[in-house]
Amino acid sequence: MTKVSIITPCYNAEKYVGKAIESVRVQTFKNWEHILIDDGSTDNSAEVIAFYTKIEPRLRLIRQPNGGVCNARNNGFKECFPQTQYLLFFDADDYLEPQMLEVIVKYLDQHPHVGVAYSDYWHIDEDDRILPRNPYSRYIPSGFGIKELPYETPETPLVAVGSGAAIVMESGSVLRRCIYEKTSGWDEWLGQGGEGIDLFLQFALFSEIHFVPKNLYKYRQYPAQSHRLVDDRAQARKLIAKWKEGKWLTQEQKAKVAEVLWFYEKRLMALFEMQSGTDLMRRGQFSTALRLYLEAGKKYFISFFPASL
Repeated sequence: MTKVSIITPCYNAEKYVGKAIESVRVQTFKNWEHILIDDGSTDNSAEVIAFYTKIEPRLRLIRQPNGGVCNARNNGFKECFPQTQYLLFFDADDYLEPQMLEVIVKYLDQHPHVGVAYSDYWHIDEDDRILPRNPYSRYIPSGFGIKELPYETPETPLVAVGSGAAIVMESGSVLRRCIYEKTSGWDEWLGQGGEGIDLFLQFALFSEIHFVPKNLYKYRQYPAQSHRLVDDRAQARKLIAKWKEGKWLTQEQKAKVAEVLWFYEKRLMALFEMQSGTDLMRRGQFSTALRLYLEAGKKYFISFFPASL
């Protein structure tokens, strides 16, 4: 019986999708199926995938009109074998390290209470060169501010996942299928930008999310990526509005989500504004920096008064 379903939405990724497929084929864990959804590509992506279907029986190509990444992921899930235990939503321009599935699947097998296990990652460029990046960090509220979780700590609390204070990358996360089926899936109304936070926040309400401190996949960055055209602020507003309304939530879940929103709006945004202000100060933009410092201070001060939440 197939154990892992890998679902890859693909839109105009002919330059990279072959490498993505090869990174799946060389996995040390062999019990998988790979479903690729060509989402109305106008390049030769579908032809590249079709070539691999001739030499790899575990791979299937589904072609559809362009419906966006969330629609492609949802349709890919519908094509999975119904008995698979785990899901990996893997992007067509990324790259898995050979032991990624072996390590993460073993972790989930040993921790049945965990709904998502995710790893650290590399940034790579168009030519597969590793790019510099800051060390992976996760933040949670402390009594007087924010504290960082130790790198080796597996548990990633709901407040960190839902606020974006812990980056849980879709392509580096293996999901327990029975928990995924309790969620609403990928929100096609929300679209690209924050859709991972939306899904993993649902997971965190039903189960635990754990971090595996190993670099097990490579996240590609290049100028033509579709997510670089996304208005992140507008997407954040849509996501916050959706969860503030939260008609589907129980009272207990609403209280948990309120803590997430409080942390994001009153503490995390204050931290980001302080960091941006410091960067502007170094560049001599003193008036803008001062404005950010004042905004951050206001948010931080208000965070100590529950009545203002």
